[in-house]
Amino acid sequence: MSDHPRAPIAPLGASHGPLNPEPERRWSGARWSYSLILPVALLLVLVTLAFAEPRKALLELQVTSNVSGEAIPGAAVAIGNTAYIADEDGEIVVERPERGTSLSAASEGYEPLVTKIASTQQGSVTLQLKPSIVQGVLRDRESGEAIGEADVALLDASGNVVAETRTDSSGSYLFKDLPANSLLRIYAEEYGVIEEQVWQRSVVNLDLERSVYRGKVLDDTGAPLQGTLVQSGDNRVVTGTDGEFTLEGVGQGAEVRITAAGFRSMTRDIGSEGLGDIALEPQTIKAVYASRALLADPDGLDSLIDIANTTEINAIVIDIKQDTIYYDSQVEFFRQAGTVAPIYDARELVRRLEENNIYPIARLVVFQDPLVAEAYPQFAVHDSNGELWRNEMGVAWVSAFNEELWNANIELAVEAIELGFAEVQYDYVRFPSDGDLSTADFGREYTAQAREDAITEFMRRSYEAVHTAGGLLAADLFGFVTIVDDEQYIGQRFSRLLPYLDYVCMMIYPSHFSEGNIASADGHPNDFPYETIYESLERAEQIAPGAKKKFRPWLQDFSYGSMREYGAADVRAQIDAAEDYGASGWMLWGDPFNVTVEALRPDD
Repeated sequence: MSDHPRAPIAPLGASHGPLNPEPERRWSGARWSYSLILPVALLLVLVTLAFAEPRKALLELQVTSNVSGEAIPGAAVAIGNTAYIADEDGEIVVERPERGTSLSAASEGYEPLVTKIASTQQGSVTLQLKPSIVQGVLRDRESGEAIGEADVALLDASGNVVAETRTDSSGSYLFKDLPANSLLRIYAEEYGVIEEQVWQRSVVNLDLERSVYRGKVLDDTGAPLQGTLVQSGDNRVVTGTDGEFTLEGVGQGAEVRITAAGFRSMTRDIGSEGLGDIALEPQTIKAVYASRALLADPDGLDSLIDIANTTEINAIVIDIKQDTIYYDSQVEFFRQAGTVAPIYDARELVRRLEENNIYPIARLVVFQDPLVAEAYPQFAVHDSNGELWRNEMGVAWVSAFNEELWNANIELAVEAIELGFAEVQYDYVRFPSDGDLSTADFGREYTAQAREDAITEFMRRSYEAVHTAGGLLAADLFGFVTIVDDEQYIGQRFSRLLPYLDYVCMMIYPSHFSEGNIASADGHPNDFPYETIYESLERAEQIAPGAKKKFRPWLQDFSYGSMREYGAADVRAQIDAAEDYGASGWMLWGDPFNVTVEALRPDD
């Protein structure tokens, strides 16, 4: 039991207080304070939540080109009635508007865009503007300088010109209201014609590479040279009467080859200053002939080199093909035909000639090719019995109509240039002239026009291929062909062939003319060597005015049949006639073991 009895509890509402009132007041005050704090704190939280603003969603907008995807800084954007300006990245950030709010974007040079906010648009939205103008600056790629006065045209998708302008001194241009799929066409004088698809771009700056170069070709006296071939790769142009040329489609650093009949060929690289004036050095070719027999002789070539080193001779015509090919050709057509029979090293031969400052010419017999006719009868001329047709000497020919034969001989000509020969000289580049042609079958209609077209086209293709390889092309033509402009039943029409030849090697041997052919000869031409050569060249130029520098005739260094024997005076008379007329040179045809050295002037 407890030592102290419990005090009685007063009923609710009793007037009697506790026996110890002070402690009782302290306890009841603390209890009241605690009970009040909790509801007040809760009330404050509820009030704060009631009055706090809700956090709204943001919308990121970027304005870009609908073609390039590049940002459009400074674009004007309107959302409802509020306007904004895009930053340097083409961006603005706003509170996401309500669905259906109007949205527009605009920038100079672009078509305005008007749309509405969709309920699905959250996070970020790209506004793509379509360009409505195109502007730009033209500059030189090498120097960075502005290209002024360039004509610029704006074309629609059909290629029609819809607007034209010209760049100002800063190289700038501008077009408005672009058609769909528009195209720029730029005509800049030294840069050629350039086309650039706009693709709805608003800015098209172009760095142009110069591709047009002008120049002037002069002779050693400073006079303009007409008819000079200026070539870089497949780009070719011929100078006019003023010697000037415009070469297109080439770039700085390209190699340009300049060729003029009667002058030494030159190569020049295009520099930053272009080409300018080009002076050529005269070159008169004076040649002797090296046949297969001489080339097969261990001392044969040396004998001609000795003549060149002691006389005015400065060139040798080297046989590379007549029936067989005399060096180790890699042209597959002839290797398969079995007609490659080397007797000398072509590259070494050319090296020796160059060491002695001797101009190397490769003589290539084309369509009198009996071994190929035997190996490939399908390319040969046949007789009425289906056998190989042969001329009066029993020699078979291939048909000059066959383009596979063209290609093989052109390939051989190019190979010769690549081996170091400066020039290829075609011989027998014609249809046969001797024998019973009434029985000959050439595989197609045998008319004058057909013959002429075939030989001309073969020469054209050869000319392009040889020049591309860096060489020159010459052809041996019958002397009568060059004084009477007719194909003479062999396909050689002088006036048509001339544009595709660097040198015309007319065979104007006095012994091969008939009395009456040469008006200035008072008797048989064989007795009038000077008159025969001079008049033949004179009449050739009447057919081809201004072409005398392309003339390099074969002269007679042999006696023919029962006619009088030719001596040094006769050979010299022919040389004098060619030089007096102004031909670019001459060549002696005869026994190469027996050159009439007495007719030649000693070396200077």
